Amino acid sequence: MKKKQLMKKVTALALTAVMAFGLAACGSTTDNAGTVTVSEGTEVATAESAGETAAPAPAITEDVTINIRVMNEVKNVDKVIAKYEEMVADDPVMSKIHPNIEFVVGADYKDKVNMAVAAQEDLDLMFCGSWHGLSKFIQEGSLADLSAYYNNDNFPGLKKAFSPDFVAAMTSYVRQEDGSYKTGVYGINMATAFEDSRGFMYREDLRKKYNCDPITDRDSLMAFVKTVTENEPDMQGISFWNMFYWDSPVYSGKHDHVFTQDSTEVFGDQTRLYVGLSEDNKTVLNVVLPGDADEEFAKMPAGYQYDFISEYMIKRTEWNPYMNPHRGEEDTVEKDAAISYSALSEFETRSKEAMEKVPGSEWKFYVLEDAQRNKEEGAVICDMATNNWLVVPEWSEKIDATMYFLDWMFGSKEAHDLFQYGIEGEDWVAIGEDGMKAADISEDEKYVMPGYSFCWNPTYVRYSELVLNDPELKADFDYTYAASTYQLSPLAGFAFDASNVETEVANISALSNELQFHLSKYDAAEAAEKIATWHQDAEDAGLEAVRQELITQLQQFLDAKNAQ
Repeated sequence: MKKKQLMKKVTALALTAVMAFGLAACGSTTDNAGTVTVSEGTEVATAESAGETAAPAPAITEDVTINIRVMNEVKNVDKVIAKYEEMVADDPVMSKIHPNIEFVVGADYKDKVNMAVAAQEDLDLMFCGSWHGLSKFIQEGSLADLSAYYNNDNFPGLKKAFSPDFVAAMTSYVRQEDGSYKTGVYGINMATAFEDSRGFMYREDLRKKYNCDPITDRDSLMAFVKTVTENEPDMQGISFWNMFYWDSPVYSGKHDHVFTQDSTEVFGDQTRLYVGLSEDNKTVLNVVLPGDADEEFAKMPAGYQYDFISEYMIKRTEWNPYMNPHRGEEDTVEKDAAISYSALSEFETRSKEAMEKVPGSEWKFYVLEDAQRNKEEGAVICDMATNNWLVVPEWSEKIDATMYFLDWMFGSKEAHDLFQYGIEGEDWVAIGEDGMKAADISEDEKYVMPGYSFCWNPTYVRYSELVLNDPELKADFDYTYAASTYQLSPLAGFAFDASNVETEVANISALSNELQFHLSKYDAAEAAEKIATWHQDAEDAGLEAVRQELITQLQQFLDAKNAQ
């Protein structure tokens, strides 16, 4: 029999004393009836004024084990849990809450998540990436709405680590059969920065060797690549593992009333759609794709009334001569490269691996997008929530205990660092207030926790020695961590329901995979032909039906959001 948490309804008026969202445009956590659901036993304030203190939260009177599943390997977690038990021994609530942490490797995780939901396994907290079907689970009602635990004085740790703006960004809008929306917060977002900076790691030692200009823009980067390939016959110019968005400002604020983000990527990573909105961002003007007819782009905001998407895609072909000519083929071996695509968050790991492979090499990082490289405030327009989430199954009978544990873990730097890095002095050593380095212990003794699937939070960030010792690199990281870097997209919270066009989406997605492969192999003229061919094939597969369905859902979403 399905295990169901006992639930009760609380009026929106009463709820205001517990939580108040900072972004009115993102609405509240009330459903269409003006109510929200919290777990049985959770007391909420009944005062009419949101300024009064929330009523006492429920007591945990018996020992309870919360079962937690994260993605990718965890090592030596038992010693960290033992340290946690020691730290909370005198706390009348926390001393009764005992975390049990298991992991599943990434390759198997999606299947395991789906199995866990289908079988309603004995789990109380689990990682769920957006690519694992997060939106589907929310739509199906498989995840608990955690709204009442945020912005709640009874959970000060969560209130400290998740600002009202962050909570608003985490709010999901769940589309109903009649096209209306209900809202809720169905998870805990794992983030240090709300978006990563994309770019290249490059051979600084070779730049110096050949007296190339400092790499400050696209032209100087390209000149460096050209020089290396002309002088180093055993090297290739550039190594890409992901060319999808190259030369297109995916997140940059340079677009006025034109938005593109993960939630509108109907055809997966391969083909990016751009949504044009009115000046007040309340009306959908159109959704455009590469190769669209002039009349489609004519509906877009001023400045974007031409096929700017194909322009981006064709421009990237300038890099093709410097890439592995056998890419995409079986058993292809990449040569060492002058520059390699990397996200900023991955630079340290990738550069260390590269230095082990090429002893004596020196690596620097180049931020790809102009606005980010120039450290412009508000330059990154996004959901202000990453793809990494912890979720609580709706069938769990330990939701309060689980949220108490998270409140503790996110309540202080000491508590957070314990689960992020391990035991201070044993697993890691602090460097000043915000730095850290790994302790000198054996691999068998090291504590390992994939923070992106369990404990990342922008309130608690520590820099590595490499970053602390490189002012330019630290400035890049500081920029990604700063709240002033971001703007919340008006499309934040949107999720496309493809059920009406499921076949069309699947067929066009398959075409899109092939399109991107071609773009990385051909010159500009051939690429233009491939885009035209792709568009015709996509039209034949039902592109217009998908476009209109997306426009309809986006407009319904904006209408619901603006009606809050």
